[in-house]
Amino acid sequence: MDLKHQTFVLAAAPLLIAAAPTWQQKALASAAPYIDKANNDWERAIVSGDEKLLSAPYSKNAVFVAPDGTAIHGKTGVRTMYGRRPSGTKVLSASIHSDGRIAVDPDDVYEWGSAQMRIQRKGKASYVVGRYLTVWHRSGDRWSITRNIAF
Repeated sequence: MDLKHQTFVLAAAPLLIAAAPTWQQKALASAAPYIDKANNDWERAIVSGDEKLLSAPYSKNAVFVAPDGTAIHGKTGVRTMYGRRPSGTKVLSASIHSDGRIAVDPDDVYEWGSAQMRIQRKGKASYVVGRYLTVWHRSGDRWSITRNIAF
């Protein structure tokens, strides 16, 4: 290789390195379909009360921390929690908004955002709004929730 080509290769190397996805970008891209599916499923399932679908993205050893500080352990515990909707309470509509995501290592992504539900209790409709922080962990090529904190 002559000097002219060597100079070009050396000058272009930083651009090639910068164009390569970082481990953070790779982790976020890998987790995104799982996070997006869980959020979309949550909007439908919280209205219908489908506790199986609501608990589907959780790992078997997950911990869900409720707004009152109660810790619910395991996928089965999360499923049971979602199945215990108070009688006379109906979720009329729900939406979730992911405000941000960050990869903290190649196998862990933190996601945060807010959720809103229009509920009916004893014939009266009201809105409930809350914030959340969710830890997603990759096991193999699958991502699941290991920690979820609802504020």
